[in-house]
Amino acid sequence: MRMTSKRILLINPNSSTSMTDGLSTLLKDMNRNGTTSSQIETYTAPSGPSSINNEDDALETAKIVLADMESRLSNYDAYLVACYSVHPLVGMLRKKVAPHVHVTGIFEASISTSLSLLPLGSGSSYSRFGIVSTGTYWEKALSEGVKDFLEVDDLKSCKRFKGVETTGLNAGELHTAPPELVRRKMMEATKRLVKDKDVRVVVLGCAGMAGLDAIVEEALVEELGEDAKYVHVLDGVKAGLGMLESFLRALPPKK
Repeated sequence: MRMTSKRILLINPNSSTSMTDGLSTLLKDMNRNGTTSSQIETYTAPSGPSSINNEDDALETAKIVLADMESRLSNYDAYLVACYSVHPLVGMLRKKVAPHVHVTGIFEASISTSLSLLPLGSGSSYSRFGIVSTGTYWEKALSEGVKDFLEVDDLKSCKRFKGVETTGLNAGELHTAPPELVRRKMMEATKRLVKDKDVRVVVLGCAGMAGLDAIVEEALVEELGEDAKYVHVLDGVKAGLGMLESFLRALPPKK
């Protein structure tokens, strides 16, 4: 007997429909390639900031989305918050949904996935993950988020995390700035991140970077040459959806 397809809601917590359009394009590509088996729907915040550029924006958007969604939380089997930050909506939703409903954010999912891709042993080359993100604000904010997630006192002594490099563009500008500028900024940030040849996973640190994998891949080849083949480019949205689908298969509701 075939299992009923599970429903996942992919939440864009800002009010930018163009960013949601980018997520929808990513979903179409995933469906075309057969990389997802769930019914995945997108959601855009009904109001609030069109780009989440700091923690205040994140908290404001979390409150708006929760108020709008609260009466419909039983409609889905899992939720993915598509903002690359320690977004408070993740914790808020977990407190509201049933125990068998899974919630994660693309930040949390990308770190968990990155760690599983890193080799064991301190002597291995290409043994770290790093993040390419948007504005300079996120260099400290995301580094602090990684530190808390890994529960380490000092990232300087952490052998798993390389750091955060940023483009100087905000999430909205990834879609509105001239494409050549976006490409140049993305490539420069990627090259800075991997120049020491110790990064195995480059994480796209913004939901608005969905579909920009090819630019990062190009930068890897230019900076690392043949060694680019050792480096993974990880989209947090893909990682999050994959993780939630794994949870839904491996952790069915308790009877």
